[in-house]
Amino acid sequence: MRIPILSFIPLFLLSFLTPVFAASGTLYTDSVTYCAEARAVIVEEFDIAYHQSNGSVTFSFSLASVENNLNVSANLYLNVYGIEAVNTTLNLCDYFEGVICPLPQVNFTGYGTYPIPSKYSSKIPGIAYTIPNLEGYARIELIREETGDIAACLQATLSNGKTTQQTAVKWATGMFTLAAFLAALFHTAAADSPSPAQYRWFDILFLFQAAAATGLMHLNYPLAYSAFVQNFHWALGLFHSSSMQNTINKMREKTGGHLDGTAYSDVQYINRKFSPYNVYTSLNEVTSSTSAFKSFLADSATSKSDLAHFAKRVAIPSALAQNATTDLDTGLPVYTNTMRIPEANAYDTIFFVFLAFIAIFVAFHVIVFIFLTIFDRFGRDREGLYWAPRFRRMWWDFCLGNALRVCLIGFFPIFIFAFWQFHIGDSGLSIFFAVFGILLCLVPLATAFILSIRRHRRPSSTAPDISALYTSYRWFHSVGVLYRAYRQRFHFFWFAPLVLAMIARAAFIAFGPAQAWAQVIGNVVVEFVVFVSILACRPHKDRKGDWMATFLSFCRLAAFGLLVAFIPSVAVKPIPRAVICFVIIVLFGISTVVLFISFIWNLGYGYLWRRHTHRIEDGLEVERFVASDDTSSDRPPMMQQVDASAFVSSDAAAMSRGSLGRRTSIMEPVGDNVYEPSMTSHHYPSRSSASPSQYYGNGSGEGSSPSAEEPNASMAAYEQAARGGGEYYHDPRRSTGAGIASTPPSGQNQYYTQSNEYSDPTRRSGEQYYHGR
Repeated sequence: MRIPILSFIPLFLLSFLTPVFAASGTLYTDSVTYCAEARAVIVEEFDIAYHQSNGSVTFSFSLASVENNLNVSANLYLNVYGIEAVNTTLNLCDYFEGVICPLPQVNFTGYGTYPIPSKYSSKIPGIAYTIPNLEGYARIELIREETGDIAACLQATLSNGKTTQQTAVKWATGMFTLAAFLAALFHTAAADSPSPAQYRWFDILFLFQAAAATGLMHLNYPLAYSAFVQNFHWALGLFHSSSMQNTINKMREKTGGHLDGTAYSDVQYINRKFSPYNVYTSLNEVTSSTSAFKSFLADSATSKSDLAHFAKRVAIPSALAQNATTDLDTGLPVYTNTMRIPEANAYDTIFFVFLAFIAIFVAFHVIVFIFLTIFDRFGRDREGLYWAPRFRRMWWDFCLGNALRVCLIGFFPIFIFAFWQFHIGDSGLSIFFAVFGILLCLVPLATAFILSIRRHRRPSSTAPDISALYTSYRWFHSVGVLYRAYRQRFHFFWFAPLVLAMIARAAFIAFGPAQAWAQVIGNVVVEFVVFVSILACRPHKDRKGDWMATFLSFCRLAAFGLLVAFIPSVAVKPIPRAVICFVIIVLFGISTVVLFISFIWNLGYGYLWRRHTHRIEDGLEVERFVASDDTSSDRPPMMQQVDASAFVSSDAAAMSRGSLGRRTSIMEPVGDNVYEPSMTSHHYPSRSSASPSQYYGNGSGEGSSPSAEEPNASMAAYEQAARGGGEYYHDPRRSTGAGIASTPPSGQNQYYTQSNEYSDPTRRSGEQYYHGR
C-alpha cells in the first residue's frame, strides 16, 4: 500500500537540490521478500504502513493456505536503525470476524488497522520520518498455533518516501559537466583565450567520478549513501540497456564466459551480511550455526509437484534466490547489480559506451569542420568572420587536443573496471577489451607526456628563456590542453602525480574487493600524496588555481577518510554511520557549488572581465609570433636590399608566406639580435591591443598615442605580413625619436627588443624587424 505524495522538501546542497517527497509521518513497505521458503502459506501481496499521527499500523495482504485446518498467529517485528521499535504477536482469529481461522485454501484478500502500544511507538526516533533512505525493515512471521512452527515468513524494507537518489540530480550534474566541456572547446577554439574553462571541466567531471568511486568499495554503506552514489553512474559510463546486456551475455558465453549474467534486483539484497539495515536477518535463527542451517535446508525440501504448484502462485521472490546473492561482495558488484547490470558485464558495458562516445565525438567534429569550411570559403572578406580562417588553420591541432581530452574522460572508469575484469577473469574477449581499453586511454597520454618532457628540455630557438612548450604554435594548441593550467616548471603535473594517482586509486578499488581496509587506506594515502604535492609545489599558473586544486583535493581526502566509519570491523552504530554519510554528501555538494561558481566566472574570463590578463602559460608568446618547431641552426634567408618606398620586396613577401606555411616564425633572429621575452606575466591580449598603425601614423614615421584599441590588431599584423604588406615593418636604422618610442606604452611590451649596435654591416644591409603592437 503506497502513501500519496504530499509535499516537496529541498535537501541541502548537491544531492538535495531537487524536490524530495515526504510521506506525512508515515513509514511503509518498499519491497517484500520471503525470509523462509514458502511451504504452508503462499503470500501474493503484503503491504504494511505505520502512521505516526495515530500510532497505528495498517496492513493489507493476499494469501492462501496449502494445508488443511491451518490456524496461525502473526508476529510483527519492526527495526529502525538497529532499534527494535515493534515486536508483538497478533492472534489473527480475533480479526476479520474469525473467517481466517483456519486459513482458507483459496486466495484470500484482506486489510485492517492495529493500534501500536505507546511503549513501542515511542521508540521510533522522529528523524525516521524525515531522513532520506530510511534504514528500517519489518518482518512478519505466521506461526502455527498447534506447534509454534513458522508456516510463513515475510520481510520488507521500510521507506518514508524520501531518497538521495534523484533523477533531476543525475540530469543536472550531467548537463553541468557537458556545459563545462563545451565551454572548454569554445575557449580553446578562440586560440587566444586565457580562460581556465579550458581545463576546469575535468575537475568537474572527476569530482563526480570520485563520488561514484567511493561507492565501489567493500563497505557497509548506509542506505542513503548507496542511493546517493547512484546519481553519478553516468560519470562512470554505466548505462543500462536490455539489448546491450543480452548481447554481452551472448558474447561472453561464446568466448569462455562462465559467470552469472543475471542482475539481482534491490529486494534481493535485504538478506546480505552487510545489509544497510545493520542486521543479518536472513533466515534469522536458522543461520545461527552450520547444523541449524543444514537442518533448515533439509526441512525445506519439497517435491517437484509442490514446486510446480508454488511457481504458479508465488509473486514474491523466494528466499533461495535471494540467499544466492549473499556470495556477492559489497561495493562494485552491488553498485552494478542495482543498475540491473551484472558484475560480469560491467566492463564490457563501459567499454561499449566509451566507444559510442568516441563515435559521437568524431561525428561532432565532422559537422563542425563542414560548417567551418563553409564560413572560411565564403566569409574571408567579411569583417565579422575573421575567426574562420584562423580556426581553419589550427583545426588539426584542435582535434588532436580534443582527442587527448577524450582519453581523460574515459581514463578513470576504464581503469577501475578493466582491473576488475582482470580480477574476475571470465570471458577471453572481455579481457582483451580490457587490455585494449587501457592502451586506448593510456598510450596517447603517456606519449604526450614523454614528448612534452623532451620538448621542454630542448631550448626554444626564438625564446631561450621560455619553454618550447609555450612558444610552439602547433604544440601549444594541441598537447597544450593538458598542461595549460600549470607553470612552466611544473608542466608535467597533469600526468605525475594526477594521472598516476588515478591508476593507483583504480588498482586499490578493483584488486581489493574483499579488503575494506586496503581499499580505504590506499585511496586515502594516494589522495594525501596529491594534496601534499599541491601544497608543496603550488604548480598552477596563478593562486586561484592552487587554491582550487587544494580545496578539491582536501574534500576528496576527507571523503575517503570518513569512509573508515563504513568498514564492517569498525562496527559503527547505524545512526552515527548515517550522520557521517551526510557529512560526505555535504563535502561533495560544497565542491560542486564552488565549481559551479568558478564555471560561471570562467565563461566570460578574458572577454567580459579580466581582459588584460595574459601569461606565458596562456599562450602569450604564441600570440606574439608563431614560433618555429624547427630547432636546428639553419635559418631561412632574410630580406636583402629593401626598397624604402615599399618596405617589403616581393621575394620577402613570398618568403614570409612560405614561412607561414610551415608554421615557422614570421621573423627569425639574425646575428646578435636575441628575442627577449617579457619578464612580467600580465599583458594586454592581442585582441585588445593598440593597432600598430597608431604607432606609425600613416607610414610617415610620426607616432601617435596608443589610447584607442582596435580588436585583433595582432592578428591583422599577422595576416598583413603573410600578404607582404609593409605598414607593420620597422627599420632599425630609423630614428626612434621620429618613429616609434623606444619604450613601450605603460602596461604593454614590444614583441622584440632591438639592438642598438647599428654599426654591424649585417644590420645595415636592410634586414627588417617586426614590431608587435
